[in-house]
Amino acid sequence: MSDIEASLRYSSAPHRREAILRRIELDGYVAAADLVTELGVSPNTVRRDLRRLAGDGLVRAVRGGAAAADVGATPFTDRSVQASAAKRAVAAAAVRHVEPGTAIALDSGTTTLEIAKLLPSAADLTVITHSLPAIAVLAPRPDVTLIGVGGQYGRDTRSFGGPETLASLEHMSVRTLFLAATALDGSGVYGATPYEAETKRRLIAIARRTIVVGDARKFVLSAPIRVCGWDAADLLVTDGVPHGFEGVDVEFGSRAPV
Repeated sequence: MSDIEASLRYSSAPHRREAILRRIELDGYVAAADLVTELGVSPNTVRRDLRRLAGDGLVRAVRGGAAAADVGATPFTDRSVQASAAKRAVAAAAVRHVEPGTAIALDSGTTTLEIAKLLPSAADLTVITHSLPAIAVLAPRPDVTLIGVGGQYGRDTRSFGGPETLASLEHMSVRTLFLAATALDGSGVYGATPYEAETKRRLIAIARRTIVVGDARKFVLSAPIRVCGWDAADLLVTDGVPHGFEGVDVEFGSRAPV
């Protein structure tokens, strides 16, 4: 690539950040000083890019640069503030698919928590969830019939899981499931732990319609457990997908540019 081509390419912040993520994916770490040279931009620009990527949970800030993010170990409270505007936009679009007078299931996750906050009033909804934050949000609402699913409590996810959770879900049925993901790619939905993945699969099994919700960062992150393929989902609600993505029908939630 010529110097002119590189300059044109990396004058765009999204292109720079994509290049940084590719470098970290290959090497596990990148030094800020190396990025200044490779991208042909100022140290301040590199610092801004790394802060943005770290804020979105895509990398882990370390002294002198950035390293790959360990998404499975990121506490719920930290994840809840990452890409918060995108999550709210996705949640607002997802809530439009809630049908009054039906039962819905909310998977555990920071985006599904935003959905819980936005559920319409006077819709005569029954909500099934194993997410403790979602239970806390919905418990005071007299217009919602809330069914909390218990089990072994996971502090990282702030949700219940395990055999008791799976057994409780076995005899339930919902019209719509809003399914969260630790990561997404062209082949499907991924979770961080076997318990988490099994709970998601059981939720899919009891739902007549599955709507996957997740911001565009999920296509960059990785997770070890494949939950399901896109054939198990009816819709993906997100704020962006990779070029050429054809896994399932997509609806976009819009947000103000940052």
